[in-house]
Amino acid sequence: MDESELRLLELIAARMCHDLVGPVGASVNGAELLAEGEAADAEVVRLIGQSARQASRRLQVFRVAYGTPGALSGGRPFAQAGQLLAAMLEGEKASVDWQVDLALDAACGRVGARLALLVALIGVEALARGGVLRVSGAVSGARATIEAQAAGPNAKFPDETAAALQGRVPLAQLTAKAAPAELARRLAAAAGGGLELADTPQGPVLRATLAAELSS
Repeated sequence: MDESELRLLELIAARMCHDLVGPVGASVNGAELLAEGEAADAEVVRLIGQSARQASRRLQVFRVAYGTPGALSGGRPFAQAGQLLAAMLEGEKASVDWQVDLALDAACGRVGARLALLVALIGVEALARGGVLRVSGAVSGARATIEAQAAGPNAKFPDETAAALQGRVPLAQLTAKAAPAELARRLAAAAGGGLELADTPQGPVLRATLAAELSS
């Protein structure tokens, strides 16, 4: 492992911890409140359960997006990826409309599904004030395309994330916030494709292309 790979690994780990500290901390605080009382408070128990489920759902998404495609089932990995993201966003300001052509399962397998989940996870960042992330994908010849369009109030990718998606941030200057974007850019390149950002009347779009017939 060279220094650049180690740097990216450190940043991804930091980003994961940042995104998990909230729900995990809330669960711990709730458990401490229960330990101090003589009887279980229904509202505290509800909040503990809610926070624990949120942490679990985030971990399931991170396991695939930041881990390995093998964490997805081999049958319908794209559908599974969409289900994981939808569960993670349940109760949040942003939601996902996952409309991915089933042909992608055969064409790109778990490698493509992992990239789709990571692209969608980054797409949620453009919905700071809520909205809908519309994820679509299709195969044309030897190429596959995955799009994540953010539709919501003032939907916009953070400048730092947008720059990293376009490969304009040196690794030494990359932060944990933009680390997923750098990872997505590298994964798309390794899959024989790349990333593209576009503005549309419906909202900003993050588009990933990759070679079809990838090994899963």
